[in-house]
Amino acid sequence: MLLFIAATNITTTSIKSWIGGRVGQALTGAIDIARERLEEESRALFPAAERAAAGLSDTVDPASFPRILESARSLAPAGTALLFFERGAEVARDGEVPPPVRAEVLTRIKAVKGDGEGKGTLIGDGFAAAWRRATGGVIVVAVRPLPPAEAARTREIFKAYDEYHQVRLLDDPIRASYVGILILITLLIVFAASWMGIYLARQITVPVQLMAEGTEEVARGNLDVSLDYQSSDEFGTLVASFNRMTADLKAMKGNLEETNASLTRTYDELRRRTQFIETILHSISTGVIVIDRHGRIAMINKVAERLLRIDTDGAVGRMYREVLREEHYEAIRSLYREAGEAAGGQVERQVELVVGEKRIAFRVSLTSLRDDAGEYMGLVAAFDDLSQTMRLQRVLAWREVARRIAHDIRNPLTPIQLSTERMRRKYAAAHAEDPVFAECTQAILSEVNTLKHLVDEFTRFARMPVPRLVEGDLPVEIRTVVDTYRTSHPGIRWEFRTEGPPRVRFDPFQIRRAVTNLLDNAAAALGERGSVTVTVSHDEAAGKARIDVADDGPGIPSGDRDRLFEPYFSRREGGTGLGLAIVSAIANDHGGTVRMRDNTPRGTVFEMEFPAEPPAKGK
Repeated sequence: MLLFIAATNITTTSIKSWIGGRVGQALTGAIDIARERLEEESRALFPAAERAAAGLSDTVDPASFPRILESARSLAPAGTALLFFERGAEVARDGEVPPPVRAEVLTRIKAVKGDGEGKGTLIGDGFAAAWRRATGGVIVVAVRPLPPAEAARTREIFKAYDEYHQVRLLDDPIRASYVGILILITLLIVFAASWMGIYLARQITVPVQLMAEGTEEVARGNLDVSLDYQSSDEFGTLVASFNRMTADLKAMKGNLEETNASLTRTYDELRRRTQFIETILHSISTGVIVIDRHGRIAMINKVAERLLRIDTDGAVGRMYREVLREEHYEAIRSLYREAGEAAGGQVERQVELVVGEKRIAFRVSLTSLRDDAGEYMGLVAAFDDLSQTMRLQRVLAWREVARRIAHDIRNPLTPIQLSTERMRRKYAAAHAEDPVFAECTQAILSEVNTLKHLVDEFTRFARMPVPRLVEGDLPVEIRTVVDTYRTSHPGIRWEFRTEGPPRVRFDPFQIRRAVTNLLDNAAAALGERGSVTVTVSHDEAAGKARIDVADDGPGIPSGDRDRLFEPYFSRREGGTGLGLAIVSAIANDHGGTVRMRDNTPRGTVFEMEFPAEPPAKGK
């Protein structure tokens, strides 16, 4: 806009300087000089034209024409020609005049109206003329050529003045046209600038918009986006970099997904292996504690929790010294020092540890863990409760002893019994009045019967039959035994509970015998007052059937608990000490165990547990 205003001002000023001012003054002065010269020349020619016109009548008389010409020549400068016109046509001529000049004179004469005269006129290429109308209507024109240089200058002056006059007439249109041109140019410039601005803006906004849209697509996770924009400027470089970036991101995403899939597979495999290892650790009968290189417990199974009385929920991740009792910690520490000196980093010892109020024999195996580079990773401590093993060993030993005792005692018992009975029959009459003989022989027979009963018990203990497992209703079998004791011991309150399983595989005879022994012990502990609760339950997670016999008697002292299931240990006067040993043997033959614990608030609970094999389908 400023450019338009400046150009308009410059154009207006320039036009004014061309048309007005000194140029106009100079042309006006020049034309005045030219006219004065023509006037001067015309004044010199006019007397001749006037003399000739005065001598003419209404028409040109050929008789008087020479006289008129001669009178006019006397007044005309040298080289003057006289032309006579009447009714728009040349009727006479004196002197040589070029045809173009005559034609122009004729044209101008035709334009003359009324009487008058004319002076200061330039005709043709340089002729001065003056004319006079006669009374009859004839027009006399005196024509004389000017010097060539003067004629050319005069002609140029008149031409320039005419052009200048035309320009003066076209002043406003010229200004309007120039202003219009400037407006058009300004509009073109504005349009071009606007178009260029829009073009440049699009050169900036288009790639920026593409970048924004591409960035949004990338933000939504679409890495297949590729911007279609070709340019050699910085934006083209930026778009190309963006496309390379998305391609790299896509490749990286593919690699990451592949790596993640591989890591996921590895993790799943490790998790399955870990679960498999944990399942194995929780399934085995050995207590296992895994300790890392920093002395923290990394893994512990349920058996270790039960054997060492450890709370596994809060044990993992803690220092093993904080979790284990001082005696247990010192045992592991001592074995760790031995493992460091032993070949292969493994040591195994049998140690006795106090757990609760009992001292239990354990076989402890400690192994140092090292990686392929030989770096220490931690250790694994395995605890095996030898109580059951030692108990079985003692039971086997006592079975052998019982077999031999039964064999050695049974052989002389029959001759002793027969001899005593023979003595009674033969000498009873002779000693009828002497009660000593009868009492002695009766005592011998009674002791022989007692020894026979003891030998029978030894024999049954030494020759425990192999269990014959059949599918049966365990609660029904146990209820039958309990009902028998309700009748034989009415002073005791007998209660039977069942929580399943309804049918398992077991040896009915041996299970009834084991339950009978447990009920005998409970009845003996209670006398004829108290209560006994028998419960049959099923641990589905472990797949175990369990029989609990609980009484509210005086309980068992802690000092006798370790020997309860040993043969020939009895707390009753006259007891054989084989009842609980037989129960333990039957439980072992069924693949189970028998345990004792205190009842609440008082009394004793015996737990007999063995696998509950599910019955075959369709039965």
